Amino acid sequence: MQNNDLLTEREVRSGWSLSIPWLRRTRREGRGPRFLKLGKMVRYRRRDIEEYLEASTVEPKSSPGPRAARQ
Repeated sequence: MQNNDLLTEREVRSGWSLSIPWLRRTRREGRGPRFLKLGKMVRYRRRDIEEYLEASTVEPKSSPGPRAARQ
């Protein structure tokens, strides 16, 4: 598949483990990955899913090293 392919909810679910109820809820609430509404059809672009996940990535705070934990 190319970066601009249009994906169904099921394809998003199987490719990224995002549940269909979660996709529908976030659409209703106006958050979540960007999507296309074509009549009654909803489609997602691969790049929009990947960009959403990248933007949602949280970097953990650095943890104390083993030396600090012993003190």
